[in-house]
Amino acid sequence: MKYLLLLMFLATSSSSSAYEISELRVPLLADPRRAAELSCHFNMDQHRLHSVKWYRDMDEIFRYNPQQTPSIRLFNVSGVMVLGGSCQAARCEVAVRPAPVAARALYTCETSTEGPKFLIARETKAMTVAAMPTSDPVISGAPGAARAGEQLLLNCSADYSLPPADIRWYIDDQLQKSDGWERSGLSAPSEGGLRASWRALRLSAAAARGALRVRCEAELPLQPPVRRDATASILVHTGTYPDKYVAGRGVTSIVNKAMFVIVIFWTFLKTSIFTSL
Repeated sequence: MKYLLLLMFLATSSSSSAYEISELRVPLLADPRRAAELSCHFNMDQHRLHSVKWYRDMDEIFRYNPQQTPSIRLFNVSGVMVLGGSCQAARCEVAVRPAPVAARALYTCETSTEGPKFLIARETKAMTVAAMPTSDPVISGAPGAARAGEQLLLNCSADYSLPPADIRWYIDDQLQKSDGWERSGLSAPSEGGLRASWRALRLSAAAARGALRVRCEAELPLQPPVRRDATASILVHTGTYPDKYVAGRGVTSIVNKAMFVIVIFWTFLKTSIFTSL
């Protein structure tokens, strides 16, 4: 029994100090406007380090070999720029800046020892290029009140992000499907390839509801998805408007239509400028 316990202890001790990569840090999401820090920690277990290599998918992007001069080599490949790195006896860190394209890539840290065993250890984690919006979407054109049967035109604008947000409209929590009339678009790309998006909604104020709760949801198609939303409430009147809604009603309708025209023209102008570059 004593020998069995001794063997179990030795096996546990050996596995806890075995040559291995003990920790790999790769950001789950990386903003293309900033550097992403990759970190690899390893336990040499009395072995001599031969090299540390970093890969993006199947492409080598960084190599550290303490026996060579210079000891560090950078490899810039499509999809990422390697900014630099530093390595020591038990860890290796690399700074990269991904291309401004919404993409997912695997980053691998590979360490190897000197002979005669030439042991190799690898660990891999995924990183997705994405930039989060800094604000909630904005609903424009929603009046405080409307007559029953009145046609309304609303617009939802989502903040700059990468990938650009997909916009959906909900009325009283019911998803609004396209009725063949579809108006949506994207802005020209900003720094880092971020784009703003917008989508219009045409609806008829239903008398039976009394009030409409309109919600605009902007979703970034990531895993898991990132969602932000905005809401607006519209009172529906079957008769004439209360006095507080009468003044400026005609002006409000004109302003709503003018805002929609401006949004379409602005998007068209931005897209045309980007296309001509």
